[in-house]
Amino acid sequence: MAGLMTALALRESGVFTTIDVFEQTRTPSTAGAGLNIPPNAARLARALGVDLDGGDPKGPHGAVDGGRAAILSETRMVWEDGSITRKPLDHNTSAGDNAGFHHMHRLDLLMCLYKRVLEFAPETGANCPIRVHMAKRLEAVSQDDESVTVTFSDGTTETGDLLIGADGVDSQVLEAVWPGVSTKRWTEVVVYRGLVSRDRVAAARKPGGSPLDFNPIETMSMDTRETPTAQHLTYWVRGGELLNVWLAYYEPNAEEFERQESDWFPADRDEMIGNMSKAFEGDPRHDDVVALTSLMENPTKWGLYDRDALENWTEGRVGLVGDAAHPMLPTFGQGAAQAFEDAAALGKCFELHGTDIYRALLHYERVRYYRATRFQFASKFLFKHLEPEDSPQRRKILAAVNERDYPVFDHTERAGSDDSWIYAFDAREIGDKLPIKKLGPWDFRSREEALKSARREVATSRWKPAKPATGDRPVTREELAQHATFDDCWVVVRGKVYDFTEWKDHHPGGPFVARMYGGKDATAEFGDYHSRLAERHMEHFCVGPLVGAPAERAGDASEVEPSRT
Repeated sequence: MAGLMTALALRESGVFTTIDVFEQTRTPSTAGAGLNIPPNAARLARALGVDLDGGDPKGPHGAVDGGRAAILSETRMVWEDGSITRKPLDHNTSAGDNAGFHHMHRLDLLMCLYKRVLEFAPETGANCPIRVHMAKRLEAVSQDDESVTVTFSDGTTETGDLLIGADGVDSQVLEAVWPGVSTKRWTEVVVYRGLVSRDRVAAARKPGGSPLDFNPIETMSMDTRETPTAQHLTYWVRGGELLNVWLAYYEPNAEEFERQESDWFPADRDEMIGNMSKAFEGDPRHDDVVALTSLMENPTKWGLYDRDALENWTEGRVGLVGDAAHPMLPTFGQGAAQAFEDAAALGKCFELHGTDIYRALLHYERVRYYRATRFQFASKFLFKHLEPEDSPQRRKILAAVNERDYPVFDHTERAGSDDSWIYAFDAREIGDKLPIKKLGPWDFRSREEALKSARREVATSRWKPAKPATGDRPVTREELAQHATFDDCWVVVRGKVYDFTEWKDHHPGGPFVARMYGGKDATAEFGDYHSRLAERHMEHFCVGPLVGAPAERAGDASEVEPSRT
């Protein structure tokens, strides 16, 4: 999906004479599940002529006739006490273009992209034709000042001016160009996905035969039920003809997925029902959850992985988009959207810089990196097993910095609730010159506003331990490993060790960092992601340098202003 969208955007730039898409599978296919194309992605698809809403919603799977989206009216949270909260979906947003939320079967989205690409196939005679090559698995990449060449597993090679890796969390382009820089990390979350036909949803009954308390057939909505260790999410796709069921639960044992070559496989139905029954045991919503789970057709099982943020997405004539650049968990509903934003921005960067490959790629990285990275980090926050409930101190800090990190379909408000920075955003607006490197991921604010926020953050989180650390005691890796729990937590940032044990409840991201990075390197969570002012305050918690830390990780975090590289 990311590759087809990127091909369309690059063609639109007017810079290239031909575009080739290389897909490793033999036929267009994808596991049966749904996804969300929110307004920030839908407006880009519309601009490139991708039809998200056309086609016959009762037609066959894999029909190349449009996207067949479902347009939902609201999100509903079904709480444990039986109450329901509702939030209308703002299809117009503050952008005022009625871009809309489009909930879709993944195959339908793939087919509507494929349909648009076919309109520029070589046989049509279109300028800058797009050719799609199937069964092409990448093996190697090489480049020089004039071109970039790829080698495929079938022994063939292709040479061009530019290579864009749109090949997902297991990106072969990433591994070929940046070998070993990033590994997948198990999030301890298992997901089941599947679809249910409308007539079966209408006939759904609890195990005892009584009607569901809240049947999704009642409304065109996205419904959520969750516990601290599980989530049950349903929403309509294909014009309301199919109900997508998404189930997640906490499972610390990754062995099953570590021995799988693919990231998903057919689910055992009895196991799936048993796990969700256990997750909602004693919960008044239990019977509804079990009933809807049991109706899933051909369910699949997925292990959710993520990666730390990469330091850069471009190298010479090679760039990354989508999950290859910034794999994120599905909790924000922004995975496909951020890939579409990447594609649109990349196309505009080439439209601006023409055949200057290097400048166009650098511009792309600078306008996209912090926004996409912010979603990459924030997508982890909604899994509560990764982050404990907010302390009163933390809620106060979040309110003080006007944090706005939860999407419209989450009903747990913590601070600000303005979602315009997500949904009204237009990735085509890249400016008319190469931008400076931004302060951090808060790019819904101006640079001046971000600096004010950074100062306010420091002012409101100026808690210090009774005896601040001196920062001069070397720490061995063996000693670091002894402080790797949530309640006794040391982390590494740029080669220095910080004691998060007490501080975590006095910082917006502290509990999450302690949960994810105890005894580990957390540079990816900090680095440029945090202001230098915040890092300066961290000096009060610096134990000392990590013995044997890579020299490039070490650095002075005392600058007030960020660099302008």
